[in-house]
Amino acid sequence: MASYTYPLTMPTTGFVQSSWKLVRAVSVSQSPFTGESQTIEYDKALWSCTVSLPPMRRSTAALWQSFFMKLHGRKGTFLLGDPDAKTIQGVLTGTATVQAAKAVGVDAINITVPSSGNSGNVILKAGDYLQLDTGADARLYMVVNDATASSVANVSIDIEPPLKKAITTSTAIDYTSAQAVMRMDNNDLGWDANHISTYGISFSCTEAQ
Repeated sequence: MASYTYPLTMPTTGFVQSSWKLVRAVSVSQSPFTGESQTIEYDKALWSCTVSLPPMRRSTAALWQSFFMKLHGRKGTFLLGDPDAKTIQGVLTGTATVQAAKAVGVDAINITVPSSGNSGNVILKAGDYLQLDTGADARLYMVVNDATASSVANVSIDIEPPLKKAITTSTAIDYTSAQAVMRMDNNDLGWDANHISTYGISFSCTEAQ
């Protein structure tokens, strides 16, 4: 019996449409007498998306079909980032490293980047993504404020959602192809095809914790 190592790598066909969002869990209680409300925010904050692939012939569709089969419905996981934000808006070169360990729930991290070519630059802009850690431990975060490198190239980065997994100085940072570990929303994974073997494929998925 074949065995697969998750998360899988997706086929490289680009998407023609995507809907990307962060799903949070916040309860609201409102008094029916005063109208005053109270909120409680829970830890849940998961990336979720729905994507559509371009019309394709069978030779390309077969790559997606086999990818779906390997997932075994919602059992398997795969890596996926925001399709419309594959590159950062900031100016950052070289390897970024975690400067100091941070605990779960923290919404600001400190990183170090090479001073040469980065000092004084806005290295990451609001809306850019960072991936912390790799493989099944990869977590995706959005930068929510512009971050400028100092003369010693130490940078504080404000992120959302808050850290889901503690980081250390050995935690890897990826700003060139930031992705999250995702799981399909449905066990039923299929496709459509017409009389000339042109296929249409779309699916939805949510971050796997």
